[in-house]
Amino acid sequence: MTKLNQFLDWLDRAPLWWAGFLFLGITFLPYVILGEGSVFPIHDQLDETLLTYVLSARHLFQGGNAAVFPELLGGIRASGMQPSAVLFIPLYRFLPVFAAFVVQYLIVSAAGFFGMYGSVKEMTGSSILALAAAGCFCLLPTLPVYGLSAMGVPLLLYCFLCLYQKKHVAGSFVGILFFGLTTHLVLIGYVALGFWLLAIFWLLAKKRPNRPVVLGFVWLTGIYIAVNHSLFGELLLGKSGYTSHREELVNYAMPFWKTVADVFCNSAQHAPSLHRWLILPVCLSLILGFIFRKKLGEEGRSRLPWAWLGLAVLAGIALLYGFCHLPFVVDFKNGCSGFLRFFQLERFYWLYPAGWYLEFMLCFSLWWNDGAREQEEICAGGRSIPAGKYLERKHLAWKSLVLACLLYPVLQEIKPESNFYLNVNQMNNGSGVTGYITWESYYAEELMAQLEDVIGRDMSSYRVAHLGMSPAPSLMHGFYTVDGYSNNYPLEYKHLFRRIIAKELVKNEQTRLYFDEWGSRCYLFNGATGNAWMLGKAVDVKYVGLELDMEALRELDCEYLFSAGEIQDFEKMGLTFLGYYETDDSYWGVWLYQL
Repeated sequence: MTKLNQFLDWLDRAPLWWAGFLFLGITFLPYVILGEGSVFPIHDQLDETLLTYVLSARHLFQGGNAAVFPELLGGIRASGMQPSAVLFIPLYRFLPVFAAFVVQYLIVSAAGFFGMYGSVKEMTGSSILALAAAGCFCLLPTLPVYGLSAMGVPLLLYCFLCLYQKKHVAGSFVGILFFGLTTHLVLIGYVALGFWLLAIFWLLAKKRPNRPVVLGFVWLTGIYIAVNHSLFGELLLGKSGYTSHREELVNYAMPFWKTVADVFCNSAQHAPSLHRWLILPVCLSLILGFIFRKKLGEEGRSRLPWAWLGLAVLAGIALLYGFCHLPFVVDFKNGCSGFLRFFQLERFYWLYPAGWYLEFMLCFSLWWNDGAREQEEICAGGRSIPAGKYLERKHLAWKSLVLACLLYPVLQEIKPESNFYLNVNQMNNGSGVTGYITWESYYAEELMAQLEDVIGRDMSSYRVAHLGMSPAPSLMHGFYTVDGYSNNYPLEYKHLFRRIIAKELVKNEQTRLYFDEWGSRCYLFNGATGNAWMLGKAVDVKYVGLELDMEALRELDCEYLFSAGEIQDFEKMGLTFLGYYETDDSYWGVWLYQL
């Protein structure tokens, strides 16, 4: 046992960051093997946010001509399709889309791993804890299209800690630049700036001004202003030239304590932390640390207040989320117009994926090094170590076992959700068993090419609409669509589009509310299939009696309809049937009609 403790002691002091390359190599190997047969979450990623990069890349270097993307929603301003990480746009200009996406994912994961490793190592001095935290963190099922908005939090923290200690200053400013260019102001930017500003006030209150920390804040603020100058102009200064469809967004109240508990235990949308098995160990560590703080050693006692503060911040984020959904807050927002109506202050929860693993490792570190400090004190006193009384890291093997036991249920929860597991499962079993929708089958490039050939015209000379299916595959191929998914397009266009589906919305109240009170998905919703947009060829859908306003659809220059189901009375609707198309690999089967 002594030799094992000595080995772990040596390992804990060794630089283990290089293991990140091995970790990334293993977790990204399935994407190399599967290629476009890989599996990725579709919702809000492949069906929308990825297209912000694709369209921005298509119009890159076009200057003023790129102010409007003509492919989507009859032509949408570029600000309505702003990517979450502008630094990645050139990837989609110079690489095939799949390759660009995987490279972006790799960069995001690498930043997450090394940022988490560096932060935990800096806070605890332990390479083992840093490696464990980085590995768990990078397996979380975050969406790479959001850049470093979740995965980059530890990297920014590491840069802050370096600036605070006035070391690696140049490298930290490069890291801050990277973070600013790969995150979005409205997702995590204002959160990061808010906490950074609080840290500056704290330093000033302690009469410990820190110039690098202040300059770091100014640097990050300047980056966000430069990247989001058009957003500031449109949303804050009213220089958009159009009214956003979000003016009709309706915010809903939620039960306060139920919401707080749910967020505290499970996080919230697009920020998966899968941390619920960490809550009890964190709380127990803090309670025991308070009770037995005299046994923690000087270093542990110095970390204990920060660990308590960390838990308070995490709890405060959940409370803020609940507060933002209280009836009087929701009523206030619904009574506002512009930025205040749709700004989501509660997005502090984007800190949860990083925050909970940082908090857990900080709490666990309270007990990690206590034996080492006792040994250092004995040596300092000039006393020798009696045989069998090896105090330095005496219990490190047992502590490592406890760490593994505590992380085991967390990993069991992460496993089925991680993209790595999904793709290993896909490699072993295929879609016939897993039921997963691959990149290749979702975007169905061969099928889209068939439809282009059948129509036989320049795709920029006409527009298409979609019934029961997502417009994303068509947009990816290069079709111009009257429908689409955008979180910021003109309210006027929403009203024009609503004329098409007005009679159908009456048939389904839930669908009507979905469109009228949110509306970011501007699709041909209807009474038969509601707001479904993933009706693949395996679903036998037949439409009859659709009351779509075809004249209003034609006024949007739409000439073709891609339907996921057969329209049995197409002639009554004034449509011409051009055939049914599918391929072996396509998720979709398309009934093609001409208006």
